[in-house]
Amino acid sequence: WAQLFTLNADNTTGLASLTLSGPVSDLQSYIAAQWNTQDGSLGSLPPYMQNRIHELENKHEYDSAEYDAIDKVLTTYFTLRTAPAPDCFTTSASGANLEIYVGMQGPSEFAVGGVLGDLNLTSRLDEIRVPVLLTSGKYDTMRPSIVETMYKQIPVSEWKILPHSGHVSMIDDAGLMNDVVADFLGRVEKSSLDSSLFSPKVWNNNGLIKDREGEVILLPKSDTQWLAVLVTAVV
Repeated sequence: WAQLFTLNADNTTGLASLTLSGPVSDLQSYIAAQWNTQDGSLGSLPPYMQNRIHELENKHEYDSAEYDAIDKVLTTYFTLRTAPAPDCFTTSASGANLEIYVGMQGPSEFAVGGVLGDLNLTSRLDEIRVPVLLTSGKYDTMRPSIVETMYKQIPVSEWKILPHSGHVSMIDDAGLMNDVVADFLGRVEKSSLDSSLFSPKVWNNNGLIKDREGEVILLPKSDTQWLAVLVTAVV
C-alpha cells in the first residue's frame, strides 16, 4: 500500500523511490485477471476445481474443511511456492489479525469484498513522480496484465518478473530479488548524487522485452537472468 501513502500523504519530502512487489491498483481487475482463462492463475486450474471453488463461494462456506484445504494447496501454487514454508513466512502469517484482514479483503480468498472491494487507484498513478520498481512473480496472483497497467501509468517506472516466484518473490527468488532491488536503489542513489535524470531499465522478462507502449523490443536472448537496456524516462 505504498502507493496509497505516496498519493495521500501531506508531505513526502525525502521520498526518493518506491519498490512495489506484487502490486495492484485496481482490486476488481485483479480478481478478473486471476480468473482469466488465458493467463489467469485460478483460470489455469482444472475445470472441476474452478467449479468447486465457485460452488463453495456461492454457499459462503469459507470455514469449511474443503475450502480451507483448497486455499492451502493453492497457496503453494501462487502465493509461496517454496515448501516447506520458512519460519519467516509462517511466523508472520500466524500473527495476522484476521478481523482486520477480513474487514479489508472480505472472507473470500478468491474474490475481494470488504472496504477494499472497490479500490481503484489506476487513474492517479501518474501523480507518482519518483522512480518506481515494480516486481511480480511469474506465478503471482498479481497477473501480468495488472502490473503492466501500473507500469504504463507510472511515469518513471521499471518492471521485473521473477521467474520462479509466486506472490512472495522475496522468498521464492530471494537472490535475484535482492540483486534487482540493489541494482535499482544503486541507480536511484547515483542519479541523486549526480543530480542527473534517472533512467529506468527495461528488463528482460522471460525472454520478452517490451517498451512502455507494450511493443516488443527485439534483442538477442541473454544467458543471464536479468539482461537490461537503459532508456531515458519521459517526464
